[in-house]
Amino acid sequence: MKKLLAAIAMVFCLIGTSVAQDMKFGHINSSELLQAMPESKKVQQDLEAYARQLESQMTTMSSEYQAKVTEYQTNEQVWGDIVLESKMREISDLEKRIQEFQQQAQGSLSKKEQQLFQPLLDKAQKAIDEVAKANGYGYVFDTSTGAIVHYPDGNDLLPLVKKHLGIQ
Repeated sequence: MKKLLAAIAMVFCLIGTSVAQDMKFGHINSSELLQAMPESKKVQQDLEAYARQLESQMTTMSSEYQAKVTEYQTNEQVWGDIVLESKMREISDLEKRIQEFQQQAQGSLSKKEQQLFQPLLDKAQKAIDEVAKANGYGYVFDTSTGAIVHYPDGNDLLPLVKKHLGIQ
């Protein structure tokens, strides 16, 4: 019985070794691919325009805040306690609004980036999948993540995927 199990185990090892030797592995730098895609420039421009809108709103709020602080400092000796307290509350409320806006703007910018880049990422992934399948690659590793420390130069799919997408 032990000899039979040993023989079966050896057969599976030989089959496994044979399959592993036939498996093709490839690599691609997905960051480089995304930068090479023409749509990437438009997406980046749209994202920068959105960031400028948020920055403009932030500048407006900051200017309003600075004007209120300056007004408070200028009239501090003239205004009575009730007016001073009211103006201080306005300044404090505006500070809170500015902080909330900054947090919301960061979240909104991240969400916008994901929204704009997702179709590009999907297109790249589809192209990688198609090229890998057409060229018999079982596994493709993304070298832009730094997960691979050594890989052969001959299996870089970037030129094939660029060609598939019509990018030079």
